[in-house]
Amino acid sequence: MYCTMKPLLAQAMADGQGVPAFNIHALEVVPVMAKAADAVKCPVILQVSVSTAKYIGYSLLASIVKKVSEDMTVDIALHLDHATSLEDIQEALNGGFSSVMYDGSKLTFEENVSNTLKAVEMARAAEASIEAELGIVGRGKIIETYPYTEPADAAEFVRRTGVDALAVGIGTHHGMYQAKTNIRLDILKEIHEAVDIPLVLHGGTGVRDEDVRECVRLGMHKLNFGTELNVSWVRKAKDVFAKAEPDDTMRNLMIECNRAMTETIQKKIQLVRF
Repeated sequence: MYCTMKPLLAQAMADGQGVPAFNIHALEVVPVMAKAADAVKCPVILQVSVSTAKYIGYSLLASIVKKVSEDMTVDIALHLDHATSLEDIQEALNGGFSSVMYDGSKLTFEENVSNTLKAVEMARAAEASIEAELGIVGRGKIIETYPYTEPADAAEFVRRTGVDALAVGIGTHHGMYQAKTNIRLDILKEIHEAVDIPLVLHGGTGVRDEDVRECVRLGMHKLNFGTELNVSWVRKAKDVFAKAEPDDTMRNLMIECNRAMTETIQKKIQLVRF
């Protein structure tokens, strides 16, 4: 069933489990991700960057996810990831997305609160769920200078904004897959003790398996994975397409790449459902 991420996270929180959130990089992978999760009976959040959503089309993407969800036995949410513009959030909601994220992490605390409140109002009007971010997640091998999320700030932010989930900075980095990420589980523990809503792990690729499981135990019930899925698809594509003849059926070539992504997805599911 197509739904918001709020009931998925509430159930995961009650069960002490995580809900995987997989980044859509192209329209082709939507049914692949849904079927991979459905095969192991795991609810899933399919999420997309603003740039990819615009490339595919907000309404088209939402329509496809809704249709695919009709044939699944598990619940599926469609989430807009890291939107820094309220206009992009509104476009996603108008297009039928069931969940959005406003990322004001690079703003001052008060600016972040102010803009997040506007995003919350927009999401509530559309009966969608909403995530926000406090504390910055790094990007790739570039180690940004940023503060870890302060537990007291997280508690105040949640109290003032009423968001459904909060992404926090504990040392993870988007796009990192060739090296392991060292994260601050001690800071996560303090944040978990300070807030009563699901926390979100961004930059999940590159985090040690044992640390992913510990993150779930410490309140991270939405866990994002994107880069590693893309890497597995592209690596297989380099091999398969290199051996292909010009008149080979494109569909058959892509099926091999999709299988590689499916394997990665189900490994990630095993990490967060234990």
